[in-house]
Amino acid sequence: MSPAQAAHVAGVSRWTIMRAIKSHELLAKRDNRNQWRITPEALEGWRAHSVHTPETSHTKHTLEAMIELREKLAAATARANAAEADRDRWQAMAERLSEHSRRSWWPWKK
Repeated sequence: MSPAQAAHVAGVSRWTIMRAIKSHELLAKRDNRNQWRITPEALEGWRAHSVHTPETSHTKHTLEAMIELREKLAAATARANAAEADRDRWQAMAERLSEHSRRSWWPWKK
């Protein structure tokens, strides 16, 4: 099979296959048209020790982690909303104070 076909079968990119061929980790030969050919046995041997696939045993931990992250997100959102409300209160107070400072203290200096 070609490097592109091997990449599709192995679930990696074509460039990963080419790097493995050039580093002699993956056994490949050139055919009469000077194209790389990889045997299924060579690909399977390389894939067994080089390509890491995710294990399904992590699904439980992933679900627990997702629930924990959602709880943290909810708490952070609540804190952000509280901080935003506090900011709005301070801004309103500052605007009231600036309105007050614009008034003249001396009524005859209008």
